[in-house]
Amino acid sequence: MLETGNRRLFFGIGLKNQAIEQISAWLMHSVHTSRPFTAPYNLHLTLAFYGMVKDDDAQALIENAAKLNVAPFSLTFEETAYWQHSGIFYLKPNSPPTALSALAEPLRDVGEKLNIYTNPHPFSPHITLCRGVKKQPEVVNPIEPLIVPVDRFHLYHSHRNEKGTSFMIPLKRSY
Repeated sequence: MLETGNRRLFFGIGLKNQAIEQISAWLMHSVHTSRPFTAPYNLHLTLAFYGMVKDDDAQALIENAAKLNVAPFSLTFEETAYWQHSGIFYLKPNSPPTALSALAEPLRDVGEKLNIYTNPHPFSPHITLCRGVKKQPEVVNPIEPLIVPVDRFHLYHSHRNEKGTSFMIPLKRSY
């Protein structure tokens, strides 16, 4: 069972240290922007965001996720993009495999079925590199292809601390 209380939750794919180090080094040496980059410990790919979730609903999310059976797959990231309306600069995967949608869509759907959260946007897999950017960052050198093996995902608790928002608090290893 989880701790009691409402928590801001999402399912996501965490990155291994090697991927985090590659992204961090590339950002430091090859990307210019006026805003700070996402903290390395917060780099992840969100599968399904839920917002504030009550304990019973969190347990239902976990039980639903435990039923998913998706074979391991890999994602390759080598392209950046920018959402001007939200000021988000991000890495996006090249040709995401259908396995990624087969994982994300049921997780997103259960949030709607439980009346927890209805996402207003279609699933758009990405790793956020920088938030609140008024103009697209300058990429001096593209990132070397980053291959991310996916063999598990987690339920994360997003909370604020003295460093800002901290995402990487896994509550449940799901697959």
